[in-house]
Amino acid sequence: MKVVTNELRVAHFPQVPCKPFIVEVESEKEAKKIIDTLAAQHLFLLDQNIIEDYSNAIIVEMYDESMIGDDCDGWVDYWNEDEMMEWDEVEQTYFN
Repeated sequence: MKVVTNELRVAHFPQVPCKPFIVEVESEKEAKKIIDTLAAQHLFLLDQNIIEDYSNAIIVEMYDESMIGDDCDGWVDYWNEDEMMEWDEVEQTYFN
């Protein structure tokens, strides 16, 4: 897999809508590990009846300076130009 050179982060929305919990990551591999950890922790809390079942989301974002403008701070959905894949495709192709 050809990796992106952009800064990456994982944004976890534990209950949609809400502000995300954000973790900066060094690589796609690290993003996958953080995603799996957050998902497993969420399922653990649900199984232990600590939280109720509700909508949550985990996304990978990348920094693209060219996107800074009125409506964007530069953080956009992950896109791997070399692979021509968004995050879900990269995850399915290389990490499953």
